[in-house]
Amino acid sequence: MSNTRSIILKILLALSLGSNLATLSAQENDNIYELDPLEVRAEQEPGDLTMSSAQIERLQATDLSDLFSNQSTLAVGGGSSVSQKIYVRGFEDTMLNVTVDGAQQIGELYHHQGRLQLEPDFIKKIELDAGAGPATNGAGALTGALKVTLKNAFDMLEGNQSFGSYFRGSAGFNGKDYKLVGSSYGKITDKIGVIASYTQAEGDDYKDGNGNRVTPTGYTHQRGYVKVNGTAHLQEWSIAYEKLHDFGTYYERPHLTNFTGSFILSDHAMNRETATLNYEFDAENDRVDLRSTLYWTNSEYQNHRNTTGALYGEGNLESVGFDLRNSMKFNQHGLTYGLDYRHDTSDSTQQATPPAYWGSSKQTAQIIGLYAQEEWQLFENLLLTAGLRFDSYDHKVKSGVGAGVSNDGNGVSPNIGASWSLSKNVTLQANYARAYRGVTIREAFFSALYAHDGTLKAEIADNVELGFTWEQNGFYFRGTGYQQNIENYINAEYIGGPVAWGYWRNSGDAKVKGYEFEAGKHWQNAFLSLGVWDAKNTFNRQALADSNLGLGTSIGRTWTARAQYNFTPQHLELGLTVRYVEDEPNTITPTAPDKESYVTTDLTLTWKPLGDNTLVIAAAIRNLFDEFYYDHATYSYHSSGKYIGFPAKGREPSISVALKF
Repeated sequence: MSNTRSIILKILLALSLGSNLATLSAQENDNIYELDPLEVRAEQEPGDLTMSSAQIERLQATDLSDLFSNQSTLAVGGGSSVSQKIYVRGFEDTMLNVTVDGAQQIGELYHHQGRLQLEPDFIKKIELDAGAGPATNGAGALTGALKVTLKNAFDMLEGNQSFGSYFRGSAGFNGKDYKLVGSSYGKITDKIGVIASYTQAEGDDYKDGNGNRVTPTGYTHQRGYVKVNGTAHLQEWSIAYEKLHDFGTYYERPHLTNFTGSFILSDHAMNRETATLNYEFDAENDRVDLRSTLYWTNSEYQNHRNTTGALYGEGNLESVGFDLRNSMKFNQHGLTYGLDYRHDTSDSTQQATPPAYWGSSKQTAQIIGLYAQEEWQLFENLLLTAGLRFDSYDHKVKSGVGAGVSNDGNGVSPNIGASWSLSKNVTLQANYARAYRGVTIREAFFSALYAHDGTLKAEIADNVELGFTWEQNGFYFRGTGYQQNIENYINAEYIGGPVAWGYWRNSGDAKVKGYEFEAGKHWQNAFLSLGVWDAKNTFNRQALADSNLGLGTSIGRTWTARAQYNFTPQHLELGLTVRYVEDEPNTITPTAPDKESYVTTDLTLTWKPLGDNTLVIAAAIRNLFDEFYYDHATYSYHSSGKYIGFPAKGREPSISVALKF
């Protein structure tokens, strides 16, 4: 726990360094080195996020925590990599539409682990639209949409290069982890390219800020993908296949310690395979700009007790679908309309409960959606937007727990918004959106334990946002305030009766009120920003706690300070990020201690000794001051009166070397 003095000293150090970097940039007028912005937030709609591959590479990320935890409106909990969950405005990613190259990543495998597997080295771009929003976000996007695009061969080729290779090796010194990345890519013809990449990463148990070993947190990651893409007259297309395998030995509940003394170590494996076909046809007129995606995703997990090999739980979620849309222009109007379809299946078994409740389940869900999204430049300084989705859901329990039950329904999701430019520097925005999500397959593990009885209502989210952006001479200031309600939240409720362990129920209503502000300055070779965000989440009028798995948790008001500077002659780039999370009341029990405040400081250094991407040497120190803390997005304190989650990593030095030729 940091005292007030240490907090102040750390933030002053960060801002002092940032100010010095800014001063240096003003003094350098020669040999300007173009800076890839750390994050050009002012160019985004307030509350949203876009990260380019250059920004991702600069982070030297090895997992979701490195990738997202210092972003506004986002938090990542976990400790061990298998446990990491993404929270958007305090709500868990189970209510967020996530796509990889357009392929939907559905449901949750097991509520005691993270549901998303992403490999930072493969990513070209990440886009987040936070909160219920446009009709193009897809069916059931209660808290928004996260879109991940993978790199293709032409993203990697330099200049007139026809073929190339990329190799990167990195080592971390807290947990003795390493990561090896290999990629080859090239042109089959001038208009067709292919890329193949593979990543191997392993790590041992890490140490927390007190120097104590945190076990079991070791892991093995194996990830690979192949992508072929091309262009023809008026057309673009890509075919991609990605496979990810994560393995580790953890307790039966991977995100918890052995706080009862009776948990058994288990061999835990997660796999994801995703295949996509993307096609675009632009007729070079105002009526036809066609885009389509066809995809297949299969995610699975297995949890076997380490000592006996006995099954604890296993399951898979499979999804097949497509999205077909066309964009048109009519003077001041722009219209995108389309059709999307998804068919999901699950097959799961659990033997974690007393044998009388052991069970399995096979379920299907089908979603058909029609949508349209309109933009209308009513005046030169006023842009209006409006959209509508109609979605039809059909969910069936084919066998096992709750066999024969079905849940059908359909609903609409409207949205409307306005963007008003008061001047060339100031823009105001206002948006309202409603998102409808019918009954789907929520989780593989719980599907084999909790029964459906056909009484569920659809979940409905209403989201209101007000925002502004000001930009002038490299300075920017932007902010957004929001309020969102989620009605009829579907949760697994325990009853412990003789017939069933529990049922899926509409458990109540969740709400969030929050804001996000950020101010910053871009120079030609430097960047400085300070931001703050806060989200107050409740469920049935009670603040969320870590025990609200699948819904969200309470996170303290979060401040982020960022500074970046390029030392031009040396081809050296220095980055600094400081994150301060204020303490937050913990409502998991009436006597629970507050979630304690903490400060983390990360330094990154990137050196290109040859002045280009041929050789890149990078180093980082995360949690520079070796802070001991529990991330507020981590399950930490329990009703038993114990801290049962994993504390965050302590000081974590790392180094990497990348070759591109």
